[in-house]
This record gives sequence, C-alpha cells and structure tokens, in this order.
Amino acid sequence: MVGRGGALGRLADRVVPGRGRRRAERALADALGEGVWRRAHDRIRRSVDRFHQVLDGVVADDAPGARDDLVPTLETVAADLVDLLGTVEVLCVRAQAVAPSAGLDVPRVPPAAAAEQGLPDELHRRLSRAGTAAATASEAATMARVSARAGVLDVALDRARAASRAVVTAREHLGAASR
Repeated sequence: MVGRGGALGRLADRVVPGRGRRRAERALADALGEGVWRRAHDRIRRSVDRFHQVLDGVVADDAPGARDDLVPTLETVAADLVDLLGTVEVLCVRAQAVAPSAGLDVPRVPPAAAAEQGLPDELHRRLSRAGTAAATASEAATMARVSARAGVLDVALDRARAASRAVVTAREHLGAASR
C-alpha cells in the first residue's frame, strides 16, 4: 500500500473534491424535493449549463475578432446567469420548506410564510418566466456563435447583447428577491 504522499494520496486529492460536489448536489436535491420547485430550478439550471456549453464552443471556435468583444460579453452574461441560478436555488429551497411539493400541482404558498421567507407573490409563475428568459439567453448565445462562425461579428455582438437583456428580464421576473 502506498502512503498518503504517494500515488494513493494524489488520487485521493483528485477524488475528494468530486465527492464533496456530489454530496452538495444530493443535499440540494433533497432540499428541493421532487415537485414543481425542483422542476423550476432544474429548468433554469439546464439553460445555464447550455449557455456555458455554447460559450465554451465560441472560445473553441476562435473566430476572428471574437476574443476581443464577443467572448468578454458572453462571459459577463455567463456570470450573471450563475448569480441568477444561485438566487433561484435559494427561492426554490425556501418555497419547498414553506409549501412542499411532490407532484405537478403548484402548492399555495401562504402569504404570511412567503413574506417571512422573502418569497415574492406568485413565485411559480415568476420562476417559469425567469426560466423562459434564461432559455432565451442560451438561444441568443447560440445565435451569436453561429454568426461569429459565419464571420458576421456585428450580428454576433447584437445576439450577445440580447442574451444580456434576457438575463435582466429574468431578474425582473424574480422581483426584488433577485437583488
């Protein structure tokens, strides 16, 4: 058996952070439950993941001029989406604690509990609209990538700005809770 300083130690150092991440993901999944709050969160998470995949593709494509203007703009939007996802996680975990959901029916969030937890009114509707806006940001990033590959950088930048506007819209849908 190799000691901690040898090959086994280096393997353990690489594996443990992954275990910690998986543990955190399981804890979040447990806190979200299996109902509408989990679905709302997962929808936005998929849009954020897709945006990052598109951003990685833009970087890998290395289209002329993209690194100067397009990539920094998309990186800013990506960071904003991650912040939005953090807000959504908090809201969905709070909502699951106040009004648990195990199915497809949207539970009624008691107004007193919602106010106490800092949840906006009509939370599920707001989360749905924020999810649509996040998906729109991902779509706009995809169109920016297509335009950059075609060599039409001004259109690509317009699409990147559209992605940025979509994130602002998503924040607006979540109301004051996203600040």
